[in-house]
Amino acid sequence: MLVVFTNKSGGTVDMFEEVATDLIKLMGRRNAVPSAISAEDLPLALSTLKSALIELNNLNNDEQEEIDEEEETTKSVGLSLRAHPLIELIEQSISEESFLMWDFKL
Repeated sequence: MLVVFTNKSGGTVDMFEEVATDLIKLMGRRNAVPSAISAEDLPLALSTLKSALIELNNLNNDEQEEIDEEEETTKSVGLSLRAHPLIELIEQSISEESFLMWDFKL
């Protein structure tokens, strides 16, 4: 299933449910769809998300170093890269003093 993030100015970001719920949890929110974050709470949610993504990247880099260099590994799209459109939407929402909400896309 897809989850769509929106704000009052009409910005939208669609994500697969698993990625969306992971990012919602990293923002410090409960894993609920549909839900929303008020304009007043968005700066903290953005800061929490960015900090969590940095921490995850550091953990992933440490794990990658432990993998044998001769072993073939496939590169996957990391959560930080997947989070980028959502981060931009949150930043837009903050600048416009808007809320952010999300729901399942039908």
